[in-house]
Amino acid sequence: MNQPSDSDALALARHAAASWIQEALKQNFTLARATALASERTWGDKIYSASTLESWYYLLRHQGFDALHRQPRKDKGSRKALSPEACQALLEWRQKYPQLTIKVLVRQLINQGTLQLGTFSLPSVYRFLAAHQLDARSIKHNPPAQGGPTKAFECALANDLWMTDMMFGPTLKLAGGKVIQTRLFALIDDCSRLVPHAQYYDSEKLCWFLDCFRQGLARRGFPEKLYTDQGKIFTSYHLQIVCANLGVRLCHARPFAAWSKGKQERWFRTLQMDFEARLVIDPVHNLEELNTRLWRWIESEYHQRVHSALEGQTPAERFAQRAVHLRTADAQTDWEALFLSRAQRRVRLDATFSLEGQLWEAPVHLRGQLIQVRFEPFDWRRVEIWWHDKYVGRAHRCDKQLNSKTYTDRDYDRPDKSS
Repeated sequence: MNQPSDSDALALARHAAASWIQEALKQNFTLARATALASERTWGDKIYSASTLESWYYLLRHQGFDALHRQPRKDKGSRKALSPEACQALLEWRQKYPQLTIKVLVRQLINQGTLQLGTFSLPSVYRFLAAHQLDARSIKHNPPAQGGPTKAFECALANDLWMTDMMFGPTLKLAGGKVIQTRLFALIDDCSRLVPHAQYYDSEKLCWFLDCFRQGLARRGFPEKLYTDQGKIFTSYHLQIVCANLGVRLCHARPFAAWSKGKQERWFRTLQMDFEARLVIDPVHNLEELNTRLWRWIESEYHQRVHSALEGQTPAERFAQRAVHLRTADAQTDWEALFLSRAQRRVRLDATFSLEGQLWEAPVHLRGQLIQVRFEPFDWRRVEIWWHDKYVGRAHRCDKQLNSKTYTDRDYDRPDKSS
């Protein structure tokens, strides 16, 4: 998975701080008190003054997420970053064996080949685990939960909070004999138990979750918060940037706290016992048919059925009753731009760069420069070049045969001046 630029990482830290201040103001704190409290917390592993935090709050309020970026540093050289595979392994092992010291944990991962000496630094491991509240200090003050929460909770309004998760769906035997294990991404509104969107896919990828998320936003508006677990997809920088652009606060469940997503898990069980159980009697043979049936069941049965936790109401009725001041996209919203994947690439001396196994052309003046590429990963209709957080233009696939002809006509076929 692509790592974020320094500017993106800083902007996300600033966005988290400004969003926290916004939440404090909703709880009737004064701005001075909110910024003072925020200055006692760490944002992106650093502590900032109240005046700095206040300036970020106003930037987000008046100019949006993009205003929180800054020009990248001019000094060259950066510390070695952990690979996505190493990050995932560290999270899984730390959650499973919190009693191990970090040094012992790293040694175990080196022995099994997940980490390679020389490709990371121990301080980077400490910083990564601290950012996920899995360092020794955080675990000491927040030990793994041994049971569920002491208090039940429910948001007061529709779209206050959406929960999301992935589960393995039915196995399909496609035409030609190919067998696939489906995955289901689903969104559920905490207040009403309504499902903004759910869909089966053939793999567990970030692009598929974003597809599900985008359709949920189009159907039901924007949530204030999106609540997920600590999975690789849901902790990606790409999703953080998408949520920041949408004005959605991304929240993650604490490790070892499966009970915190009980409503989502309960819906999955309802789906398995009702909808998926019917597939044994009347099987489907492709994803399109499976998703058509799924959405028909959600809209005509689940949403219209009285829910035991909604005091005699159906999810559709509760959502309609509690849908107050829903945020929706305006007509000018560039949806595709909000969900573009992002990657950093170094432009070669021949003014090309590689992206997902394909060669693309960049403007000549960017040779040797580090650029950010924002692209639509499904059909490559849109590949944008950004430099120092400014839009440069669209990239085009490199056509070597055309370039060879153009170059030959221009340079090789000219008369030799020496003759």
